[in-house]
Amino acid sequence: MGWFTARSHFPTKLNLVRDLAKFPELCFLDRFDILIPFLFGTSIYLFGTLLEIFFPHLGTNGLQMLVWAFFISTMFLYHGTYTINSLAHQIGSQRYETQDGSRNSFSLAIITLGEGWHNNHHYYPASARQGFYWWELDLTYYLLIVLSWIGLVWDIKPVPPRVRDARRSGTALAA
Repeated sequence: MGWFTARSHFPTKLNLVRDLAKFPELCFLDRFDILIPFLFGTSIYLFGTLLEIFFPHLGTNGLQMLVWAFFISTMFLYHGTYTINSLAHQIGSQRYETQDGSRNSFSLAIITLGEGWHNNHHYYPASARQGFYWWELDLTYYLLIVLSWIGLVWDIKPVPPRVRDARRSGTALAA
């Protein structure tokens, strides 16, 4: 995880994600990235304290909620991220030549709800779908589709068939 938390990787390279700069709220969150975790951790602690006061029979408290709902869940999230960004460049198969060593791994995709289709993602990062074919299980993408049905998510970018079926050499296609 050292490479992931190195200071040199903290500044966002807006020239690589130009669409991020279009949204002031995303720029704010990028600049003050500690704010949301701090507010979430504080809220969870206060919620646990309220449960302890008003529902003591539940046997929980603020510290217990903070440890389980914030620290342990965050640890699993970070380790999932580190695993993909490390192991998905070591194990699996390469459908597309991306010049970065990224690979697709069914087992990593199962563990991380679709992130294991890392070679697909590096080849065409503009798509919300990382499992390009029906047999590449991508639970995160399926959740996004359900959220789009109820109006919470929109403009989901699919993988164009011409991109998915191309097996040309070179760098990832432009979005």
